[in-house]
Amino acid sequence: MTETTKKTATNDVKVRLRQHKFTFKSAPLKPDGTVDQENEKEISVTEQFPGRRQAIAILDDSRGSAGVIRESNFLDAVFNKKSNILISPQTLNWAYFDTHTGLEDFYLETISFLQN
Repeated sequence: MTETTKKTATNDVKVRLRQHKFTFKSAPLKPDGTVDQENEKEISVTEQFPGRRQAIAILDDSRGSAGVIRESNFLDAVFNKKSNILISPQTLNWAYFDTHTGLEDFYLETISFLQN
């Protein structure tokens, strides 16, 4: 489920106030690397658009030499608290996704939001 909300404000401020809310399914990984389907849950995410300039800078800085976005570089920027993109939950980071599924869904939603 994807929902984008906009608040009324002037041009540049209006863009920065745009939020993106979505959910994805995530399940813990067992010690043997298999997925613990019994404990799968939906994670609700709220992201804040950082402004066009910062969004473009993050996308540009994430590109490799062939012009393809490198997921690790992109997600490093998103997980960085200084980027102010990920509003909630604050527990989403590399450590979380080392032990849970759902990284690909999170990545696809986030990159789509920043590219639009």
